Amino acid sequence: MREVIGQVLTHTLPDSATEQQTRYEEYLKSLLNTHVLWAVIPCPPPNPSPRDRRRYANDLRITSAYLREAVRLRPAEQPVSVALVLTKIDTLFRDEEEARAALSDEMLRGALGPLVHLVNTSTRMAEAAIIPVTAFGFGNAVLREDVGGREGTAPAAPDEPFGPEAIWLLREGMPPQPYNLDTLVIWTLLFGLLGQERHRRAEEQTNIAELLQMLSDDLSAEDRWLVPLKGRLTS
Repeated sequence: MREVIGQVLTHTLPDSATEQQTRYEEYLKSLLNTHVLWAVIPCPPPNPSPRDRRRYANDLRITSAYLREAVRLRPAEQPVSVALVLTKIDTLFRDEEEARAALSDEMLRGALGPLVHLVNTSTRMAEAAIIPVTAFGFGNAVLREDVGGREGTAPAAPDEPFGPEAIWLLREGMPPQPYNLDTLVIWTLLFGLLGQERHRRAEEQTNIAELLQMLSDDLSAEDRWLVPLKGRLTS
């Protein structure tokens, strides 16, 4: 696994310094043999303001651009699997039942529309699914009272169109109780292994059919929450 810091992407411009351009090119090259990509979008806060809605729409545009760039140089014979990860769902809903009732398959496809369109139309993406998650668990997140920026970042300009991003903290004294992250991990393992098999020559393939079947069966269990978009598990 490798988590990419967004500033490499956001702040590399055509006239950036040579060192920054080199880091950007190395990032793109590292994606060529990646089997699974996560495109992560945080939920807007409860009762979103016009600024919050603009921020969410901008997050979708930026993430779509990142994902498009990630597969631009990828060989057509080496398609990648993509998980569209909707995070912080616990900040909008009281519990799993309420979240699943509100976030129907149709609602999720619409909420992530630009990303869904991209993965469904790209020939360089073999499998894709939407997976809603929370790292803290329902009822465990509290909104930080002050609206200052994150430590180490510059304060937002008065005319900044989106305003500061909401910062959620784990409620004091509560252990995190992640929800649906295991589904994301199993999905990643399954399609990561399938991606490796797809890229190997026939004589190099390993016999992992039993493991793949186990992961596939686990992922198909009724309690798993994911919305398949293309590829395996969509039928």
